[in-house]
Amino acid sequence: MTHLAVQHVSKFYANGTQALADVSLHAGEGEILAVVGSSGCGKTTLLRLIAGLDQSSAGAIAVGGQVMHGTHPTISAVFQEPRLLAWLTVAGNIGFGGRRLKPAERDARTEALLGRIGLAGYGKRLPKDLSGGQQQRVSIARALIGHPGILLLDEPFSALDPFTRASLHDLLLGLWQELKPTVVIVTHDVEEAVFLADRVVVMRPRPGRVSETITPRLSRPRDKLSPLFDAAKRRVMQAIDRSLSEEHRPPPRQAADGSSLWW
Repeated sequence: MTHLAVQHVSKFYANGTQALADVSLHAGEGEILAVVGSSGCGKTTLLRLIAGLDQSSAGAIAVGGQVMHGTHPTISAVFQEPRLLAWLTVAGNIGFGGRRLKPAERDARTEALLGRIGLAGYGKRLPKDLSGGQQQRVSIARALIGHPGILLLDEPFSALDPFTRASLHDLLLGLWQELKPTVVIVTHDVEEAVFLADRVVVMRPRPGRVSETITPRLSRPRDKLSPLFDAAKRRVMQAIDRSLSEEHRPPPRQAADGSSLWW
């Protein structure tokens, strides 16, 4: 298990746009951390920085107490699209995520994961023969075959219908219970964040900053129909509303004594 620390990270692009400003957050070993916020708050940028696919302009990202420089072998990612390799079989795609393993171990883990994701017997099929939900199951298995310390999820269920999304939530939690990676999931879905996460980080936009962190304090398995679950959702939605109010809040004006007054 591996803990993650994002320390005062900012990101500027070449055109001068600032995507992130002084972002600090942490995810403990085996914790599920959800990151939510409106469009433009830098959620995906943050995930790309953690994955080592881009470099921050300031600050540092540490994995297990060690500052990252580029990609890290203990980090795996699942994206909104499955991004399977069309020329590889289902088993080949899962095994591709474990290419550093010895062949016998890779094959054994692939076979076990095929059963775990409900696709036993599908190993020789090609991705084109699978539904969207099945392809995303394969993508999750590919990310987990190497038993990563950190699993990054960038809105992996957003394109799926509600029934498929719910089944993949259960699949993810089941695999998380077995392997206990540290998970960071970016999502627009408040219910998804509350159902999956131990803590929910709410960001505000332009540039992206941490606005609040909410701890749902719900036992697992979580009942989406319970009053406590509904209350936790309301807390997150209210925090998002506050983050947007902060964005549109007018700048302060100066009083005669030099102090700041809000309009």
